[in-house]
Amino acid sequence: MEIYRTTLKNKNPLLILSNGSERGDYIPLDYITKSFGRIHDGIQLMKTYYPNDKKWSTSNKISDITNKTNVNYAWDYEYEDYHPLDIFTDNSATLKQFYDIKEHGADIHLTLTMDLGLKDRDIVDIIKVLSQFGKIYFRINHESNGRWFRYNKLNSYKEVSDFFVRCHKLIKQHSTNIFTVFNITGDFFVNDKLVIDQFLHFSKSELHEALEISDYWSIDKYISLNYAWPFEETYTKEDRQFKGSIDDWWRIIEETYLKMIWHNNLKAKPLFINEFNSDSDVDGYENQGIIIANIYDRLKKGEFEWLKGITMYQFRDYGGLGLEKGTIDEFTRLPAFDSYKKSISNFNYDFIADNKKLDNPDFYFRWDDLDNIVGLELTNISSKQIFKNKFDYPIFIVDKELNNWQKVGIWEDIDISKLESLILLIPPYDSCGLNSNVLVRCIREKLEEVIR
Repeated sequence: MEIYRTTLKNKNPLLILSNGSERGDYIPLDYITKSFGRIHDGIQLMKTYYPNDKKWSTSNKISDITNKTNVNYAWDYEYEDYHPLDIFTDNSATLKQFYDIKEHGADIHLTLTMDLGLKDRDIVDIIKVLSQFGKIYFRINHESNGRWFRYNKLNSYKEVSDFFVRCHKLIKQHSTNIFTVFNITGDFFVNDKLVIDQFLHFSKSELHEALEISDYWSIDKYISLNYAWPFEETYTKEDRQFKGSIDDWWRIIEETYLKMIWHNNLKAKPLFINEFNSDSDVDGYENQGIIIANIYDRLKKGEFEWLKGITMYQFRDYGGLGLEKGTIDEFTRLPAFDSYKKSISNFNYDFIADNKKLDNPDFYFRWDDLDNIVGLELTNISSKQIFKNKFDYPIFIVDKELNNWQKVGIWEDIDISKLESLILLIPPYDSCGLNSNVLVRCIREKLEEVIR
């Protein structure tokens, strides 16, 4: 068996998966990772934070505690119907999700709708907690040019921008690993198919400063959407959904991005697409899968240096925006799952091994984020049968030829008899907490012990 130090390199747009929202439960990543046979670069969470509102709950969505007879639209509640950001409570569901994401090697993409009346100290308290979890992409009060969320209903676009700018400056004062994402919606343009300045709200007196100061830009754009869900019975079919084409989707994304550059004095910033999907309630199950495959296959074939990442919204959904449909307990896997899985299997990582065999008795595994991962490549292992994890940490075993990832818990074992070589990586979280830099003493002796 020969041992080499190896680093992971990613030359593709980041693959991000939205997990849980106003219309879906958070699904544990053990299930998701095993389902795809690989990790995702990022996991997107949708949260809300209105601690000064008497109706805001740290444990329930607003739809769970509101008399629904007075509501006939998804955003008719006092605030957005996402799960609460409960990071300051005992037994926090959000923190458990953060740890779950890090244990499975992904970066956190946090979308948070917040009360514009929060004090600086309230925002800093959030920043201090987030700073403990490696690189975080922080999408603050998303779809800022919209008119359906609380902050747009109660405040001007300039006030929304000023709050984003205030958050950004506080983040830069108190953290080096949180990056702000300024997000707008492109769904305004799906009917007229024209990207109009009027709906972007990028004038100096509106969202310009947020556009200018943010670390990243982002556009939400669906190819189709049943936006009346789950209140379809209160709408006519024509008034509750839109349906677009793949070509129009690409054109609107690109034209909106060019408008952002134009309004930023011709200075471009990397772009995220934080909400993308085709709604199976509109296009049907089979067509949803075809549309998803088309978009991801084109991303893989093309050169999109300007695109930082794309988010599939979402993994499991109560309605039509899922790869699986249903709740955490009861669900159906849709054709879109297989289409998505097949397409992202082409988004392989490169593993760059050192030329020299590893001679040092000790070795540091490293996993800060997707841009800084160091592990081991083992070759000439064809005579080996079993890997038994006697390390003190969960570990990823990667068959780089098939881009197949398996997470092996402490004292678990897996069959490696069909592998000629494998990659070993330790993700940045274990039962003892976050740890991105793991020292293993006498690494060759340890490997001889666990691989036999």
